Amino acid sequence: MSMALPCSSCCCCCPWISFPSREREPLNTQWSSQSHQGIERAHINKEKPLKMKRVNMPKIDTLFTNIAETFNKQQGDCLALREAIQGLKETFCCSPASSLSVCIEKIQQEHRACNVQVQMEGYRFWLAMREKDVPEKLKWAQQQVGELNRATLGVISVETKLQEMIQSVLQSQDKLMEKVKAANPEYLDQIRVEGNLQENIQEMCLAQQFLKQYTEEAKNVLKEMSNSVGFTL
Repeated sequence: MSMALPCSSCCCCCPWISFPSREREPLNTQWSSQSHQGIERAHINKEKPLKMKRVNMPKIDTLFTNIAETFNKQQGDCLALREAIQGLKETFCCSPASSLSVCIEKIQQEHRACNVQVQMEGYRFWLAMREKDVPEKLKWAQQQVGELNRATLGVISVETKLQEMIQSVLQSQDKLMEKVKAANPEYLDQIRVEGNLQENIQEMCLAQQFLKQYTEEAKNVLKEMSNSVGFTL
């Protein structure tokens, strides 16, 4: 994990999203509507990855596992994206509210002699400079921008796949419940897996909201970096 270089005149905190934990509510046959009403009970947060509970059907369990793994990868990349931006802002004494393009401009101002430029090809971007022998602080900034690009690409690359997988589950909730009930005829098993499926649906509803947020953050990075292309001091 990259560590930001110290800045004596500023510091910032990145706001994180967390969700309160609540006791589990009793099961109800009208679970489809509850899956949306109970979204706030889901436990996805910045530190805890998405976990799916088993419903004793290999094909469905595999789908849930794939969704969790894909979402957790995107979540990790988005957190790395935020960390890279925060590190740049702290190191170059930008306010937490300042845009990424403003931070890039600060880097260019501080290292004017190195003729720092942003270059971009498609979704790839990087810091280029005329001088080969550059200060350590600028080398660090170049590496940090590289990590920012890697994380941004990671968030965007799984967007479509993840959205399709989640949507396929949300659109077939009732059918999934019927299959799970049929595969688990014993009453106690049925109660358990119904609860697991309902909780998984709630988790995916929340994951879908995060998916949109993460993708928007990544696209904003691309926009900010494109604004800095060709700009020199």
